[in-house]
Order: sequence, then structure tokens, then C-alpha cells
Amino acid sequence: MNSDSSHGTIMIIDDSPENLNVLGELLRQHGWGVRAFPDGAIALASARNEAPDLILLDIQMPDMDGYEVCSHFKADVSLAGIPIIFLTAFSEPADKVRAFEAGGVDYVTKPFAITEVLARVRTQLRLFRYQNHLEDLVRQRVREVAEAQRRLKVWDGAKTDWLNVLAHEMRTPLIGLFGVTEILLLDLPPRPDSNDLREDYTNSRMRLEKLMSDALTLSQIDVAFESFIPSPVDLKQVLQNAQGGIAKLAPATAVCTSLDALEKVYAIGDSVLLTRAFIDLQLVASHCVSEEESIALESRVSDGQAIVEITTTGKPLTDEALETFFEVGGQRMLLKAGGDFGLGPALASRIIRLFNGHVAVRNGLEQGIVLEISLPVI
Repeated sequence: MNSDSSHGTIMIIDDSPENLNVLGELLRQHGWGVRAFPDGAIALASARNEAPDLILLDIQMPDMDGYEVCSHFKADVSLAGIPIIFLTAFSEPADKVRAFEAGGVDYVTKPFAITEVLARVRTQLRLFRYQNHLEDLVRQRVREVAEAQRRLKVWDGAKTDWLNVLAHEMRTPLIGLFGVTEILLLDLPPRPDSNDLREDYTNSRMRLEKLMSDALTLSQIDVAFESFIPSPVDLKQVLQNAQGGIAKLAPATAVCTSLDALEKVYAIGDSVLLTRAFIDLQLVASHCVSEEESIALESRVSDGQAIVEITTTGKPLTDEALETFFEVGGQRMLLKAGGDFGLGPALASRIIRLFNGHVAVRNGLEQGIVLEISLPVI
């Protein structure tokens, strides 16, 4: 096939020798190659051997009329894309409709004007050229995406393996280090400074263990969404479990909750992962308040979405802090005692998105910040 509208091969199928000669000569004079056939079956056999760029097809023919010939072309995968222009003396709307339903792209009524035939031929060949070009682009993009996915799978597999090994290798010496440290702490006298040291050690140990666990989960979510199989999840139960987790991880953090709106409200997700996400988001909120400030969690259902808002009192965040809030390592010096948010916000954001949800952060109208989480409900 030739994709240039001013060149290429045009097949004429008409049982009238006069029409074949007149049309054939006209098209040859304008630079097209012509293959003329008085019978549809012969034309089909020829097209399967060497496909034309366009077909001019008469409707009234013996044995097999133009509608049937057209249907045979469209039924053949290798020929279905060839544009077919019907030529006929029929001019009733029903005849034109039947021609288009059979798969024709245009319709010329006999007796036809030479300029009209040429214009329609050029137009259809030009459209055919664009269609082929777009299909080539799509095929090329599909190949590129498939290759990119293949490479990504290889590298992501290596990354996951490396992180698993790293986490295991880190845990082994850390367990020994933790054990030695705890033995040393037991020998310290019960003074205020010793108690502060024990508390710092406990917090640092929990932070290290959570950081390793978060890194592995974050990698698994980025790499293999298919490894997480969603199912109906009771959102009220998820948030109640998250409150229990907060009580263990941050016993000094008090969150005022309102969950009545989520009674018998379900979303598609994974209860363990969603619980983890809500724990992390509340932990982050706790890092943005002082002892005198507060955290509240409210819920509602609107337009098919379960919406949970975690709000704090106190200082708002800078524009830069809001912009990088959910990035890996995007926060600096926002904890009460300095440091960063770790992987909590990044992990929570990916868990929520994994189940077609959305999470955002903004400053409150008067003070503090607002974390808004939405999940589609069933």
C-alpha cells in the first residue's frame, strides 16, 4: 500500500467494461496505478495477494453485488482497513445508508462528474494515510511502553531484592546493638537524665524499625500493585484500628475523633494497608502540634466518596513544606524535636492512591493544617 494520496494503487470493481475503461484511464492520467475487475470474487483474490490503497466498487453486479463484496473485504482482517467508495445509479437515502452500513466510506452517484470522483478519491486516500500514520504511532508507542515496562520490572525486581537483603542485613547488627544498649541502660541509676536517655533510645529504636518497614512497603507498592488484592473494607473499623495503633506508637497523642458518618460505609481496599496509612497521617499530624495544641479527625460521605479530615491547631506550614509534604524525604525540620517526617506521608499517599483514593494537605483557614483523605465507597 502507498500512503501518499497522489500515488498508489486503486482497484475498480464494475461489471461494465465501459466504466472500467473510463475510470481506469482517468485515474492513470492523474498518477495512480489501476487494477480493474468485472467480478467481485476475482477482485477479492487479487486483493489478498496484493492489497490496493483504495477501492471503487459498483453496487449493481451479477452473482455478488457490491454490498456483499464490501462485506467480504471487511470480514478479512488484512483488507478491512482499505477505504471503499461505492459507485451506483441508486440515489435513494436508504441505498446510501445500506452502503455505509456495509462498510463503505463514501458514495458517488452515476452519472458522476470527473472532478467529484477525483476529489473524493484524494480525500479518502489522504484520510487513509493519516489513519495508517496514527496506527503506526500507536504501535510504536505500545512497543516503547512494553519495553519500558520490561526494563522497569527488571530494575524494580532488583531494587526490591536489594531492599529486602539490606533490611535483613541491617536488622541483624541492629538487634545486637539494641540488645547491648538495653543492657547498658539497665545499669544506669534512676536519675532524670537517665530516664531521658532511655526515652530517647526507645524513640530512636522505634523510628529505625519503622523506617525499614516503611521502605520495604513503599518499594512493594511502587513495584507490584498486583500483589495487593483489594476487597470490601469497613472504613469505620479501619479508623478505629488506626486509633489503636496511634495509642501504641504515640501514647501522648490525643486525637478527637468523629466516625459516626462512616457507620456501615465500605470501600475497596486492603484493611491492613489502609490502617497503616491512617496511622502514618495521624503521626505526621502529631509532629505538627505542640503539647498545648490539638488534633481532630472528622468524617463524612459525599458524592460517593468517604472523606476523612485530620485537622490540627497551631502553626500553618510554609508553601514549600506543603508542596513537598508527600514526597520521599521532602520534609525537613518539622518534627517537634527536629528531623523529618521519614517515609510516613509518602507511604500513606501511595496506599491511598493504590485504592483509587486521594490525599491532600492545606493550611487551615485560621491555624494549623488540614489533611483530607477521600476514598470511593461501595
